[in-house]
Amino acid sequence: MNGPDSAGKAPPRIVLVSAGQVSMAPADEAFRAGWPQVKPIHVLDESLSTDGARLGPAHPEILGRFDHLGEYAARMRADALLFTCSAFARAIGRVQRAQPFPVLTPNEALFDRLLATQGRTAVLVTFPASLEALRAELEAQASAAKAEPLVDFILVPDAFGAPDHDSKVVDQCVRLAGRYQALALGQFSMARALEAARRACPVPVWDTPGTAVAKLRAAWEASNPVQ
Repeated sequence: MNGPDSAGKAPPRIVLVSAGQVSMAPADEAFRAGWPQVKPIHVLDESLSTDGARLGPAHPEILGRFDHLGEYAARMRADALLFTCSAFARAIGRVQRAQPFPVLTPNEALFDRLLATQGRTAVLVTFPASLEALRAELEAQASAAKAEPLVDFILVPDAFGAPDHDSKVVDQCVRLAGRYQALALGQFSMARALEAARRACPVPVWDTPGTAVAKLRAAWEASNPVQ
């Protein structure tokens, strides 16, 4: 159970839903670095990725499963819900509309940062199904914010599931750094390559877990000010 923070308040209960174990450790690390008082509660469904790829991320069966995940988080008395699976923006949107607590997509906070950046940026992904899903999500977020996205989406070839996944990501970042104002790693599972990419690149490199935790913390602290 989460202990009290420095102001004596109990920290929020934040539920994380993941479609793969590889996303869980980066999320935990982001909370340790950015909000150490919070111990996130993990919900894992490894079949979401395979079933989503087989049926499509907007298939009624997938949408219904996400509805149930939102209801489950509510039964857990969640104060916020963060999804770490990057190809399900439409399904997560349904959860956002149905639940009274904050519900974040994996990339919402990252896209906020990209849209606020002057100049062209790039989002790297290694999971092919995420490419068009993230592009559509960014375009919808940009439209709602009345912003013009100067963002390219780039697949790191042959990296997903490869033993040298991280080095492939870093190599791609190095090749792209001279063309962009900033780079972003578009999946939670890519965050393990973040520090190496930052050391190798002369431009900012952002990840999804760190930006998501920062947004959650800012929203929580704004709505729960220290007395």
